Amino acid sequence: MAELIPGMQDDTVRTTLDTGCGIASWGGDLFGRGIMTLSLAPRDNHEAQVQFALERGIPTILGIISTQRLPFPSGAFDMAHCSRCLIPWTEFGGL
Repeated sequence: MAELIPGMQDDTVRTTLDTGCGIASWGGDLFGRGIMTLSLAPRDNHEAQVQFALERGIPTILGIISTQRLPFPSGAFDMAHCSRCLIPWTEFGGL
């Protein structure tokens, strides 16, 4: 992964947001690399997956992510990962 993402090679990526995280495996991998990831799961059928992530020590939030703006300021994360989450990242200039 570090070969594909330049910021991971030079430590400029320190915080990430993982939306639609499932069991937060991406955040878990980055946590092992010293990168703090906030994993965000949709509130539909992911309660058990979020609990599993929390038990592994990965910061995880369960919430409604498709109909509301995320509660973080622009630029709060160095990188965002979205897997099947349907968030319109290009609206509002990516803010």
